[in-house]
Amino acid sequence: MRYKQRLRVERLARHEEQAVIKRVITLFIVTIALGIFMLTLGIPLLGKFADLLDVVFKNDDQENQAVPLPPTLDELPVATNSSKLKVSGFAGEGEKVDIYVNDNKKASTNIADSRFEYENLTLVLGENKISVVAISNGREGDFSQTRTVTYDHEEPKLEIKTPTDGQAFYGDNRVRVEGTTDRDAQVFANGFLASIDFEGKFEVFVPVGEGESQIEIKAVDLAGNTKTETRKVTFRK
Repeated sequence: MRYKQRLRVERLARHEEQAVIKRVITLFIVTIALGIFMLTLGIPLLGKFADLLDVVFKNDDQENQAVPLPPTLDELPVATNSSKLKVSGFAGEGEKVDIYVNDNKKASTNIADSRFEYENLTLVLGENKISVVAISNGREGDFSQTRTVTYDHEEPKLEIKTPTDGQAFYGDNRVRVEGTTDRDAQVFANGFLASIDFEGKFEVFVPVGEGESQIEIKAVDLAGNTKTETRKVTFRK
């Protein structure tokens, strides 16, 4: 009885041993097959996969390299009597800025420490719509806000209604000065600022001393152009 049991145990042990050997052999064969696969096909496939990832990441990098932000122009005059204008401002990104006047590229200047500056931008008579755009790695960003500068070198209109040259005044030493000028101009009479209505009519009262006095009347437009007239008046108490 015991002998039979021992034989049975031995057979089971041999069966388990054979099963283990089969699994080891199978695992060995699979390992060899995988190794051959990796050597023949797997490594080239991994290389291609790596190349694909490289392309994807490069594309992502290019997409992440956003176009430069719009530069910010410093304040510019509304009008000027000079044909040359200094343009400057802030540009946080890019290597240079291109400067446009009336949608035409007129100049370029480098960006240094997030600032740009161009000394002598040539203007055309009349309106000049100025904008700038930053350039980074050959890519053009968005344009800045457009600023309009009027180039005007003509003197403003100045017509004096009163006083007439040589006019005499009595009693009140405040001489009324009136006339017409351009609507956007300012008028000064001996340094006193005149009030101007929407039609360009101006008026100001100028105190004078007894005897003969000279009143200087000067008109100044937005561009800085001036025109001056003088009137001699006499005051008696």
